[in-house]
Amino acid sequence: MSNRYLYDGRDFFVMVIKGPNARNDFHLVDSEEYFYQLRGNIKVRIREGERMVDHIVREGETFFIPPNVPHSPQRPPDTIGVVVERRRPPGEKEHVIFYCENCGALVQDIHFDCADIVEHFSQAMLDFWNDDARRTCKKCGTKVEKPEPMKPL
Repeated sequence: MSNRYLYDGRDFFVMVIKGPNARNDFHLVDSEEYFYQLRGNIKVRIREGERMVDHIVREGETFFIPPNVPHSPQRPPDTIGVVVERRRPPGEKEHVIFYCENCGALVQDIHFDCADIVEHFSQAMLDFWNDDARRTCKKCGTKVEKPEPMKPL
């Protein structure tokens, strides 16, 4: 996955994101996120209560994620999208969440102050993948495995 800032302002930032990505984590913040899909179709997986719901965002469409909704954008190869997010005030936490694919239990909720989403998000992911104990579900013992890159929809 390739993230680049188009605009990095005081109140909000705009990123262009190119697929493919390989994600099974969920992102959660205390503010809205706005997606505009420039090229290709993506899937945004949302955690609603105890279940996962997949939303397809087609080329030319927009998608809005309300605050505090765990979401996982799945970007196939050769897709390009724009994401607009509010700048986090100091002390507000960014969350990267992993759920067990076997039983649905929370495996890890990594939260951190995020001055630079590209840098800090990547570091949180590396730390998680390099620690087998953090990747193992305490409820059923299943280990969260690193996902393969997204295939075309």
